[in-house]
Amino acid sequence: MDDLTMDLVRLCKRNRDGSHGTQNNRQRGLTAMADDLEELGYKLPAASSLKPKHIEALVEKWLDEDKTDASVRNRLSWLRWWAEKIGKPNVVRRDNAAYGVAERGEVTRNRAQTLDQSKFQSIESPHIKASILLQVAFGLRREEALKFRPHVAMRADHISLQASWTKGGRARTIPITTVEQRHALQHVVTVVKGQDSLIPSELTYVEHLKSYEYQTSKAGLRNTHGFRHAYAQRRYAVLTGKPCPLAGGKRWNEMDAKEREADRAARRQISAELGHGRLKITDTYLGSAF
Repeated sequence: MDDLTMDLVRLCKRNRDGSHGTQNNRQRGLTAMADDLEELGYKLPAASSLKPKHIEALVEKWLDEDKTDASVRNRLSWLRWWAEKIGKPNVVRRDNAAYGVAERGEVTRNRAQTLDQSKFQSIESPHIKASILLQVAFGLRREEALKFRPHVAMRADHISLQASWTKGGRARTIPITTVEQRHALQHVVTVVKGQDSLIPSELTYVEHLKSYEYQTSKAGLRNTHGFRHAYAQRRYAVLTGKPCPLAGGKRWNEMDAKEREADRAARRQISAELGHGRLKITDTYLGSAF
């Protein structure tokens, strides 16, 4: 057990707020966050070391893993408890919407985001810029875009993502259907040159991830997971000829039989391209199917 995990366990035992079940869930959640932070490259020596950058990194990780708004809200409530008990309540913002998370009972928030070119150009690392272009063009998760190996992935009409790059170890393919996608891939090739991937040869993945977090935050490019939402919505419009419910299109109860059939087919295709095993996940990107 590392130092942070032990300190969080002690913090929980000193502060027994709520029922026995609430206390157990909170402790499990907080110790899981300690593992998440270590995975992200943050080795906090104590619970009191928590900073806003750690909150941002955790939320981005959870969104990148397509955790539901309800799940992220629960985690944020545990983080606020943590921050309060160490006397640093302002470390976590009070408004969930500041993290791109819908409040309870709220209609699913449209997280789709377009790339702000002025912010994008202010990023210094060409490798990070190339990864962002992949996130925008193909809806890749952050880790997938950072680990992208063009000489392995690129095919004539699609890209092939290896299992070792993807969440849950599920390899998948994504079609190349636009000029913008081809331009993004051409740019990636020029950046990589003789290297193996979009991780600079002198850096580890964790070091490069922290650089990505720092540079995107400095540039004001928050919620880069929103590019994945925008990709899903563009694909829906192409596949059905209409905007998705979350982007102002018809809801399920307003569609006729033919439109519903097209909606389901598009969701199956988009779910496969995004690397999801459950069709229900597309609700987060497109709006509820029912």
